[in-house]
Amino acid sequence: MNRRRVRFTAKAREHARLLRQWWQENSQRPEIVHDDLTEALEMLAALPGIGSPYPAAPITGIRRLYLERLTSHIYYTFTEHEVVVRALWHARRGSGPDFV
Repeated sequence: MNRRRVRFTAKAREHARLLRQWWQENSQRPEIVHDDLTEALEMLAALPGIGSPYPAAPITGIRRLYLERLTSHIYYTFTEHEVVVRALWHARRGSGPDFV
């Protein structure tokens, strides 16, 4: 099985930081962020096609994977060798993320 390298854009790193901070301050189980993101990234590295296409994005090929316990989506693109996480976004925000 081809395991792709996973990297985050600067925007996605900032989203991840804010998500971790929120969970640290507002949850009795802040470890859920680490556990669920780690599991999702491992899945995407092995099977990046599991996410749903997100045609509303300004970037061609964006897909998203829903993380149920975090009520958030990971938005990403992928190639044969790499998965690029472009955003982490709460599903109930009412609009999609800014990818730039």
